[in-house]
Amino acid sequence: MPDGLEIDLKKMEHDVKAKIGGFCKVEQTDIKPIAFGLKALMMNVVVSDEEGMMDKLEAEIGAVPGVQNAKVSAMTKI
Repeated sequence: MPDGLEIDLKKMEHDVKAKIGGFCKVEQTDIKPIAFGLKALMMNVVVSDEEGMMDKLEAEIGAVPGVQNAKVSAMTKI
């Protein structure tokens, strides 16, 4: 989720991909309306099946400027 309505989600998408690209693969991105004009950047990301990778992913995305929070909403093994 972005910090506010003024956040450029395309720039955020670019910044997130640059931040996490070294340890995972972004397969798909989408910008979804949430409420009251707020939109969320949704991403499908593939990471290795190692302990702590989901926590690392959330922490790295959360460290990108303009990101209010990041959470894994679904997970499956491939």
